[in-house]
Amino acid sequence: MAQDNGIQLDRFRRWSVTSPSIPFVPQLQFGSSERRARTRYEVAQQVSRALGSLPQKAFTSPPPALFAGGTGTVEFARYIGADLSPEVVLHTRAQDAAGRRVDVVMFGSLDNTEFRTTDTVEEGWTSSAFWAVRNLLASRGREHGWGDDQEMGMEALKIALRQGTTGLDTSDASTRGFTLARAQNCQWCAVVYLDVELDHDRWLLDREPGMEDAHRIVVGAPLWARTGTDGNLRRYWPRQRRSLWRRRAR
Repeated sequence: MAQDNGIQLDRFRRWSVTSPSIPFVPQLQFGSSERRARTRYEVAQQVSRALGSLPQKAFTSPPPALFAGGTGTVEFARYIGADLSPEVVLHTRAQDAAGRRVDVVMFGSLDNTEFRTTDTVEEGWTSSAFWAVRNLLASRGREHGWGDDQEMGMEALKIALRQGTTGLDTSDASTRGFTLARAQNCQWCAVVYLDVELDHDRWLLDREPGMEDAHRIVVGAPLWARTGTDGNLRRYWPRQRRSLWRRRAR
């Protein structure tokens, strides 16, 4: 993403040495530069400066957006997809300029978080559209192969809301399999690969639990998601650990 948008993420420390001043001998100056990697915070600051107000203005204009960003509640869960390395899916909600619901679904690498695969219960429903999500991310939004863009957006939102369900109520993420945590007051930013407004004459959303008022679906990859304090993060420990903790508390 940085290369595509001309953002320099490395920094250089330059130094120079000048030879002593000796009569009748010209002074010489030697210089070099050392490449130093930026911290994650510095990377985020650099990207923010380069993108300007693009992420914040994403939902004040019609689709498609190139980048999206905001601050709110973000749900983290393991994503059971096509990649051999562990993956994560993030979900948050925002509003467009007219006050309508916007769902943002971001797929990334679990290795870039502090979570581990052992932090979740592996049970419940998983999507058969994992290969379409893989195609969408790999092609950076150019193709996915799952019907049209609205169908792909709906499937991505179903993954965010229903993965790990076992026929129970899906409104509480902590009761589903694969869920990791909920972060409040979480600052997030994403590169967008799919951005659609749903045709409400086409979809019977009142029959889709948790999606009754869905309007716009944004799918992409997270550039970052961070909170100011640990107190804003609520972990969903595996049920076995929660049950053990309750028994000990008694």
